[in-house]
Amino acid sequence: MHPPTARPTFRPLALALCALGLAGCGGGVPLLHPAHVLSPGKVTLGAGLSGRPVLGALPSARGTDAEPIERALQDLAIAPAVAPWVGGRIGITGSNEAGLTYSGRSVRLDGRHAFTLSKSVSLSMGLGGEVILARSGVDGGAGGGTGGGLDVPLLLGWKSTGELYSGWIGPRAGISWVRGSVVPAVATKPLTLAGEHVRVGMVAGLRLGFRHVHVALEIGGDWHTVSGSLGATDVSFDQFSLTPAGALVVSF
Repeated sequence: MHPPTARPTFRPLALALCALGLAGCGGGVPLLHPAHVLSPGKVTLGAGLSGRPVLGALPSARGTDAEPIERALQDLAIAPAVAPWVGGRIGITGSNEAGLTYSGRSVRLDGRHAFTLSKSVSLSMGLGGEVILARSGVDGGAGGGTGGGLDVPLLLGWKSTGELYSGWIGPRAGISWVRGSVVPAVATKPLTLAGEHVRVGMVAGLRLGFRHVHVALEIGGDWHTVSGSLGATDVSFDQFSLTPAGALVVSF
């Protein structure tokens, strides 16, 4: 009697999906800036680390043929991992600010405007555009992956006299689209892995320092809704993640 074996059409597909999930970097895209915008012409540069652990296993397809598809979409869309963070910002006339950030697998360009509520309290609203360079081609049948998205942070913040410390808190929502390809060993053509990712959450941070050098710390929590497909197979799931981050920021 021969031992049971996995279906031949599924095992190569699962291996290819896992290879797609393991390639490249992940991590979230933290803000790591206060609600107050920089003075016109003032510049900050920072470098640090960010992470994105997910809380709870994938719930809907555990133990089914759809589970490796969910895991591949999780890695492409939510990207739980630890990654470097590098960012720069510049103040613009009219209580405006622009920034450029790289965080492991993506590049984010944003702009925002601040409303002064008091001498020490500001409210800022921003809009960021993200290009996701999620995966490169790897061995094992997995192709490349990429994507893009938008996010809108709304921050309420306060600062001390001389800006020795500042803190911020507020909601942040975003949407992104990811796309990749998988070539199972039993197929002659690649299958398209495509997904949509909607997230809503809160972010809170603190920046401490003196004169031109500060340390920024931030924590974000997001509820993710991901839906997508591989070929003719559709999947969807919800998940919660945290995004802790820290960086050293220099201003001049």
